[in-house]
Amino acid sequence: MTSDALERLRRVLPPSPASADGAALDLQGVAEAEAALGVQLPPDYLDFLAVYGAGSLDDFLLIAAPAEAPGHQYSTSMVDITGAFRRAAAKPYIAEDLGDGEAYIHWGMDDGGVYYLWRVEGESSAEWPVYVYGDELTVLPYGIVELLARACTGGLPRELQRRFRGNGHEFLHWQDRYRRDVEQYGSGSYIGG
Repeated sequence: MTSDALERLRRVLPPSPASADGAALDLQGVAEAEAALGVQLPPDYLDFLAVYGAGSLDDFLLIAAPAEAPGHQYSTSMVDITGAFRRAAAKPYIAEDLGDGEAYIHWGMDDGGVYYLWRVEGESSAEWPVYVYGDELTVLPYGIVELLARACTGGLPRELQRRFRGNGHEFLHWQDRYRRDVEQYGSGSYIGG
């Protein structure tokens, strides 16, 4: 099932050459992440992965894969970044803003050090809103695909929309980004996911 938000996103954000469009979703990676996190991942995130895969929007917002890609030390795993986020969220100054850090799943981050999260609550992961945490906590009453569609069309709240550049957005699958960075910097200097 493809959501209206995903169709809107596809009209303004083409998948990159290595994106998963038409390929089977990495069900093993999804199963590993769901087992490690103890939840079912939101269906709109899985729909997004089935079309785009994990990667980055405008070399700014990283969207993590559910689990580490086998044989690729440079893929970014939701399981890994959630663990790191939960450890950081135990610090008093973060816990004061978020409450129980264990209640969050960290699915993305941007170059400004802002965390993109879901808070595990409610009956279904389809109901989880997006939480954006930087200098303050912003709760958006929609999922990841709607967030991305709005980011690409100017439909986010003003403070958040300013984080995303104007028109002509680009999505790079993490494998395309890896290849580009290796060509530019050499294989020994690549540091990102």
